[in-house]
Amino acid sequence: MQTESIKGKIKFLPNGGAIVISSNENEIFIGEKNLGLALPNDEVLIEQFSNSRRKDYRKFERPEGKVIRILKRNTNSLVGTFKHAKYFKYVIPDNPNFRNQIRIDKKTDVKNNHKVLIKINEWNDPYQSITGEILKDLGEKSDKGVDIESMIIEAGLTEKFTNSILEEVNNISKSIPDSELSKRRDLRDDIIFTIDPDTARDFDDAISFKKHPNNGWLLGIHIADVSTYIKSGSSIDKEAFKRGNSIYLVDRVIMMLPTELTTKICSLTPNDDHLTHSVLIHLSDDAEIVSYETFPAIINSKCRLTYNQVQKHINGETDHTIPNNITNILNLLYPVIKVVRSNRLNSGSLELNTPDIDIKLDESGNISSISKRSESKDAYNLIEDCMLLANKVVAEKIADSNYPSLYRIHEEPDETQWNKMGVELHSHGINAFPQSRKEINQIFNNIKGSTNEYTIVLSILKNLKRAEYSSSLIEHFGLSFEKYTHFTSPIRRYADLTIHRILKSIELKEKNNLTKNQINEIALNCSETEKKADKLEKQSIEKKRIDYYLKKLKSRKSDIYQGFIVGIKKRGLIIELPDTLQRGMVSFSTFKKEWLEVNEDGTSVKNQSGKIIFTLGDKISVLISNIDTERRLIDFIIFNPNKRNRTKKKKIIPNLKSGNVKIKKRSRRKKS
Repeated sequence: MQTESIKGKIKFLPNGGAIVISSNENEIFIGEKNLGLALPNDEVLIEQFSNSRRKDYRKFERPEGKVIRILKRNTNSLVGTFKHAKYFKYVIPDNPNFRNQIRIDKKTDVKNNHKVLIKINEWNDPYQSITGEILKDLGEKSDKGVDIESMIIEAGLTEKFTNSILEEVNNISKSIPDSELSKRRDLRDDIIFTIDPDTARDFDDAISFKKHPNNGWLLGIHIADVSTYIKSGSSIDKEAFKRGNSIYLVDRVIMMLPTELTTKICSLTPNDDHLTHSVLIHLSDDAEIVSYETFPAIINSKCRLTYNQVQKHINGETDHTIPNNITNILNLLYPVIKVVRSNRLNSGSLELNTPDIDIKLDESGNISSISKRSESKDAYNLIEDCMLLANKVVAEKIADSNYPSLYRIHEEPDETQWNKMGVELHSHGINAFPQSRKEINQIFNNIKGSTNEYTIVLSILKNLKRAEYSSSLIEHFGLSFEKYTHFTSPIRRYADLTIHRILKSIELKEKNNLTKNQINEIALNCSETEKKADKLEKQSIEKKRIDYYLKKLKSRKSDIYQGFIVGIKKRGLIIELPDTLQRGMVSFSTFKKEWLEVNEDGTSVKNQSGKIIFTLGDKISVLISNIDTERRLIDFIIFNPNKRNRTKKKKIIPNLKSGNVKIKKRSRRKKS
């Protein structure tokens, strides 16, 4: 048998085994018995010894290998639940892919069911238990905030800033020196205001709007001038680069910058003088860009509005409490920005209505309500299109300068993604294989208001590439902008802070201090920290949402949920509940009397007689049958109103070791 040694990072699979991705991006499967001493994310040397995992079935072809050496141990610490057994103590890792329990041999006073951070000891013998030492007791697992705090620590993040950084912030003057005023355009007499969510604590963008003296309109977008306060290479700057962006979790925000700086110095709070980097855009009567300019300024925001207030005004309600001078501006602004949005969409921009939910927590940190985030849509779109215009013109100015810079890019789908999109759309009954933005928008227009609009949009969204940062100027596919960057959120995104610095260099005709290699490094870092933030935000929502459904399950209510089939796997149907975006699986093993087969494209399921009984996008009624709290997974069963035993009271059987909850039907003995 021929073998080949390959280096790569190992990724453990939820259902056993792992994969290693080689330098040529081939996946090599590592069976459970061939993992050796590997732990999740280790860099390993493997021996590839097979060209096929299943030689008898070509559909499952995949090279297979064996771990022969650990090159670098990337998991040296982890967070988990501390358990007391009769003769020893151990930790169950929170990471579901870390399948080994960690024995704690040292004496400790930490109590049972506490979340702990542990250091993993050296492990050289696969036949011996992995051992570790407790570094920190995070508290009882059910205590308020412990669940999210555990996730933050597991991700290697921290909310707090070091004393040296906080001291650096304290040394920043909170007053604006006269020397700074002479460098800026004074806009303090202009009517400028902010529009943000109700819960916003910092305000990094404000707007103004009035008639232009040469016909058309003058739109002002005024962004907090964070770069004036944070010098490149300072301790604050280095920490901001490391964090990359603020992270908005379900119960807290991990700020990119210290709160003292963002809320008291940079934030555009009303009735205070603040430094901004402003963009003035001359729009024609048809809402097309005539010209624009960028410059440092000083402003004094006249009002802090919320999306809800503005939406009430747009809806014609009168209890919004917005001052008359601001409503007069909104009456002029809203119709113009509606045309701006219409022009953008007519030019090919995709109207991507990504599903989103709003979660409210009670005093104990549990979900009190969960709903689709659909309120204040018009107000949100108003600000979004103003910011898009600012980002667009700043990108154009930077690109025209030939300075090395940072861009926000979104590449179009590759051939595989286009084909998969077409196959999934075909399963929804749409006879189209789109190959352009125009064709996608035609589909969006055709499905508006249809019963399967939700799942069709999901099929398109999941086959688009992810937007990212780059030093190369590439068209933004989703927006249909040839040049685009991120400029409008320097308080929460390091990419925007970088753009502010580059823009200042252009305006002052100074040499750009950033090289192409440095910008490449910033682009890569910001893209990676954004992915990490998205993952953590998603996990925090999943954790609270799972607890929400677990509470419902424990109340013994057999709630019937309406969901959609959003994926079809070999093991079952992936169901999403549109009201909460909760996903779960209906396992094919629950169909006791039927033989089921998934088609090759994973878009439909047929029974033994060849009849298609499930298709991607089908609406389906389900009940919850099992919740795995550790892996944050839900199992559904299909609700059948004709079978009474589906809604009989169920016996709840908790697994005290794992924390999972299972439902068992009560036995029905025949009467003798």
